Amino acid sequence: MASIAPIITFKAGICDFDTTSNPPKVIPKPTPGFLYLYEGQDDELVHFCWRPRSTSLREPELDLVMVPSDGSFTPYQKAQGESKKSPTNGRIFVLKFQSSSARHLFWLQSKSQHAEGDLAWFSPRDLKLGEIVNQLLQGEQVNVQEELSNIPSEGGGRDDDDDTENRMEGIRRESQSGAAENLASGDPFIGDPSNEGEGSREGGADGGRA
Repeated sequence: MASIAPIITFKAGICDFDTTSNPPKVIPKPTPGFLYLYEGQDDELVHFCWRPRSTSLREPELDLVMVPSDGSFTPYQKAQGESKKSPTNGRIFVLKFQSSSARHLFWLQSKSQHAEGDLAWFSPRDLKLGEIVNQLLQGEQVNVQEELSNIPSEGGGRDDDDDTENRMEGIRRESQSGAAENLASGDPFIGDPSNEGEGSREGGADGGRA
């Protein structure tokens, strides 16, 4: 079996949609996870993957074979003027496609680098991670280590310090008080994440799973 060499890996969790509420809510799952991209040796296409940290690289729960320029990976942020803030109470990135209305949402599980611990604030490192992933999805060549090494750390702790348990405890408290994460009603990110376009297929459907 061919080996897998991730191009980039970082701590992230997946989110569920609750479209029964008004406005619809984006609910993060508590499972600690890794989001990673690698280039398939057979198809030479980028695979966009997510797996629980308790499983191996060869056992992703999500494995999407990405056609260059079909997908984009962007932070879910407020309007201009507040570009480093998420309208939710966490840092969420959205994977969307040109070929379909499918959406996948991921929440960053590394500790916030904000000086006062603002969980919704995207640090330069957070934004750079998203930028690198998006560039890779466009088919660009990226020197990941060089790009990340040029970003100064902000706040306390290491860049990849884990905050999953503390973050989920905060979300549980907010959910109990009726202040769970939500997207504005009618937001275009709401959709069925299992409805993939022809250009972005589940790995394995065409022999692409590692």
